[in-house]
Amino acid sequence: MNDRPNVVVFFTDQQRWDSLGVHGNPLDLTPNLDRAAVDGTHCRHAFTCQPVCGPARAALQTGRYASRLGCHTNARPLPRALPTPATLFS
Repeated sequence: MNDRPNVVVFFTDQQRWDSLGVHGNPLDLTPNLDRAAVDGTHCRHAFTCQPVCGPARAALQTGRYASRLGCHTNARPLPRALPTPATLFS
């Protein structure tokens, strides 16, 4: 049995904060995400440093501004030498 904790990070795209039931949306569109938010760690107040999805994900994965990474638009890969959660949790 593995004693290490499991970490699951959801990166959703094109989704506003109020589309989740846990934030008051009455349409029951996201029951699994709502359950994960209630049962796990939920960041009610989160902000992005980039309005475009690729650069925002690059910043989240590296802790650096996308403009410093050269990933200031979509379809730009991260520099391979940078550690990301995927490489750290391997």
